[in-house]
Amino acid sequence: MAAPREKSFSVLEYRTSKSVVTVQSAFRAKHAKDPPTDKTIPAWSKQFTETGSPCKQKASMLTRVWQELEYRIDVCRVTCRAHIQHL
Repeated sequence: MAAPREKSFSVLEYRTSKSVVTVQSAFRAKHAKDPPTDKTIPAWSKQFTETGSPCKQKASMLTRVWQELEYRIDVCRVTCRAHIQHL
């Protein structure tokens, strides 16, 4: 099982190179262990596109936090920057 840092590295490499073989070579060189399979790298990239995170568990939590922050900022704009107790 790959750590979130390893997944992020793989997604970034895949986005820049568009080659699974290149990702696997770079992964092996950087992490000194067997790289992810050719099916998991595009799956992680697709998941990142959809959720903003290559990790399933943290994606929903980060999405909720981001939505809450956006909501509170919108409230600030609508109320002409009136005081809000907790942003």
